[in-house]
Amino acid sequence: MKISKKGAEHYIWGDKCDGWRLVNQNDLSVIHERMSPNTSEVRHYHTKSRQFFFVLIGTATLEIDGKLENIAPLEGVEVPPHVPHQMMNRSNEDVEFLVISQPTTKEDRIPV
Repeated sequence: MKISKKGAEHYIWGDKCDGWRLVNQNDLSVIHERMSPNTSEVRHYHTKSRQFFFVLIGTATLEIDGKLENIAPLEGVEVPPHVPHQMMNRSNEDVEFLVISQPTTKEDRIPV
């Protein structure tokens, strides 16, 4: 079945950020997210989930275990389980990206 963010389940997180659940299964999660300028998620790690962040629009900053990575459009970064990380938008433009998690991060998010 074809899906887009127009027909996907939408939620708001943080101060002004959006998420659209494109795939929402126990063994796989794919979320299209939008972060407003100068926003960030809470630093955390996952005990089971491996994640891949793939930027579609804008430039994101991903802190991974204390190291900052700038991710340009059409670039991605993998984060294995047990590694603290935090996605940030330090720019003055929206950032849109995909977060692919295997398995899902539901009930597998530990704040640091």
